[in-house]
Amino acid sequence: MRIERHQVDAERVAQAGEGFVDRIGRQVHSYSRAGLMTTTEWQLITDSYLDYLGALSTTRPALDCPEAEAVLKDAAEAAAGAVSFAAYYPRDRFSVFLDYPNFGMSYDPEYGQDRDPRHRVTAGEWLDAFCLAIVADKVSPHGEAFSWARQLMPDEPLTPALELVDGFVAHFFEEEADFPATSPASQPGLRALRALADADRGAFDAALLALLQDGHHGRGPASLLPLVPIALAALAYRTHGWSPAVDTDYLPHALVTGFETPGPRVRGLGRDPRPDAVARLAAGPVDLDRPVPARPLSADSAARFERRTLEALTPKEGEPLDAWELTGALRYQGYLLSARASQSADATDALLAHLRLGSQLGAAVFRVALAEPGTEAEVTIDGRRLRFPALRDRDFGPAFWETALSYALVTGSPEDLEPLVLAGPAIAAEDRSPFASYRTALHDHLRGADPLPATERALKEVERAGDRSFLPPPVVLFSQLVRGDETSFNLALLDALEAHRDHHRVADRATDPGAPLSLHILGLACHARRSRGWAVHVRSPYLPPRLLQAAGRARGGGGEPVAAS
Repeated sequence: MRIERHQVDAERVAQAGEGFVDRIGRQVHSYSRAGLMTTTEWQLITDSYLDYLGALSTTRPALDCPEAEAVLKDAAEAAAGAVSFAAYYPRDRFSVFLDYPNFGMSYDPEYGQDRDPRHRVTAGEWLDAFCLAIVADKVSPHGEAFSWARQLMPDEPLTPALELVDGFVAHFFEEEADFPATSPASQPGLRALRALADADRGAFDAALLALLQDGHHGRGPASLLPLVPIALAALAYRTHGWSPAVDTDYLPHALVTGFETPGPRVRGLGRDPRPDAVARLAAGPVDLDRPVPARPLSADSAARFERRTLEALTPKEGEPLDAWELTGALRYQGYLLSARASQSADATDALLAHLRLGSQLGAAVFRVALAEPGTEAEVTIDGRRLRFPALRDRDFGPAFWETALSYALVTGSPEDLEPLVLAGPAIAAEDRSPFASYRTALHDHLRGADPLPATERALKEVERAGDRSFLPPPVVLFSQLVRGDETSFNLALLDALEAHRDHHRVADRATDPGAPLSLHILGLACHARRSRGWAVHVRSPYLPPRLLQAAGRARGGGGEPVAAS
């Protein structure tokens, strides 16, 4: 059976979609500057996200794109923020963070204040927020807030909305005996929940159909996404594997399935890869596109970055060279590298030059860090022999070490890799990042120690980090490398590159400097070619063929590494 969606206001759809990236940023920052952000502000933010999501669904009804996933996640977080404010403020500490505009708000207890009854949530608001939490898989982290917010609702007659609230509370948080009594005359939402608990698919399909046939009203784009039916369909699919029996764009496939997509997924050790993905990779290279616009690079900009790099290598009269300046020089080469990479699907001579120079700059920093205090370190950069006073600056910390290491793994220069292996990631500063174990594992692998203990910790760190606005390091890819599994390495490589691509499809991230190329992933791919002789079965601008070919020649003794070519 097919149910078509109702008509909405085309002008409101256009307004919801136009300039959303900038508009949502202005909205949340405006509210934060105007005073305390309460349930009202978080609900208004939620409404903006839902209107945008509805507008997206008019051109992509399945909502199967990274942009929709990011918007849904923030809509659920903002709605849970309203519920958390009602549940906790001013008694308890809590926080709300939106990845899309990179905005967060923390609340501390305000002793001596009482809860403001104006900031309670209604049954309808609670339902919308809880349905979003179901679809975005965020019930667990916010479950306590939803339970408290329900208890704090004002006493009122048992409306259909409140009855469904109690049904969700019983289904998720209480004993089956607490579930409201149901009958054929009960509202369809409650009957659907009862059918889910009883695993009665026939009753569930009938109740969901009744919900969708009730009629949907509203002229705004958010009305195209009825949250209760979507949440119930999502529960049915994720609990019992039931796909909706009704064909309708009111139930976007991605929202129901949790953005489930076919293809390889190697999220951690011990999971068997999909046979069809293995076959695709075994049959030949799998093509992966790079939807990143070419970054403009004027002659003046390129000359300015090169001039600043040269200044870091040129001593000022009467002053010694400063290794700290090399960190800026590497950053300038990164800007140039990003622009050159975005303009070509393969490595040009100019891009190779940036990689070689970047590799030498990173190595020089750690040669200086290894030098004894009071002495000088001699380094060679771009054919120049230079001397730098010994220095261990906090800017030579673990993140910079990882970047320098990626350059060295891409170029394959043993001379550049040596000081990085001798120094290790924490020579200048303790690694307090959530992914410290990954860098430890990298270092252990390269220095010949057993990398598996640190790798196991790193996999757990990535799992604990969950969904963040930043990309985690390619830990799973590395884990397959150190375990010597070429097939799983290629599966994980495709997975890591897809994650990188999808991350930069959200909001305005396509303009990030790291969008055209992930040096961390590319470095591991080149290292696998060079150190193990593995074939790479992914063909993509993210993996410039010239670099992989050079790595393969270095393994076979047929050529020099990129750094010396």
